[in-house]
Amino acid sequence: MNVTMSSSPELMDDNVQIVMLVTFKVKPEMRSAFKQVLLDDVINAQQESGCISMTLFEAKDDPNTMFFFERWQDQSALDSHFAQSYTKAVIELANVALTEPMEILYLKDLAPLPVENLQDSAVSPDGVDLIVPFEVKEGMDERFKEQFLNSVKHSRPELGCIAFHIHAVQGNDSQFLLYERWKNQSAFDFHLAQTYTQELFESFSSTLAKPVEDCLVYIRELTLPSA
Repeated sequence: MNVTMSSSPELMDDNVQIVMLVTFKVKPEMRSAFKQVLLDDVINAQQESGCISMTLFEAKDDPNTMFFFERWQDQSALDSHFAQSYTKAVIELANVALTEPMEILYLKDLAPLPVENLQDSAVSPDGVDLIVPFEVKEGMDERFKEQFLNSVKHSRPELGCIAFHIHAVQGNDSQFLLYERWKNQSAFDFHLAQTYTQELFESFSSTLAKPVEDCLVYIRELTLPSA
């Protein structure tokens, strides 16, 4: 399997911030070795000047599925990252360690924040992290975005909210991705109980192509000491 890294399909300006979700489906017998090269990559990448944030996760219900969630200052920073030996080690091992080619989703943040507010903080083993890939019914993308931007406005100020970002998937007008992190289960439960969250969930029956329950992917950070 040959892995090719490419720039975002819609980035016409080299100075645009790049947001990515990279998914790895790992062979069970290769999990330990591949996890190690991913950890080496993310730990080194976090020292690069052009790296805004980069975090490694695994799916809670499938430890052989791993994810990078990344933010880069611009295309030049990402190109520099791809040229590093630790990144090349990931690409090389991916040729034999994965069950299918890695998937790279380039994302557009629909409610962007200043760079200084994008560093995940106060993360602990008690935190609740999830990504939610949405597919929206034809013609419902604007209503979906409007409802979600209202949720973002109210969710981010919650005391237990570490990160809450809704993205459009570049190259596909019907796909969106939510990335959210909460300090603990109580914080997440509080969020779910709020009126604006309930209103968002109620809107999903008309905007989403499948039930939201089928979209939730709970994840665990692998760079935490207990991971």
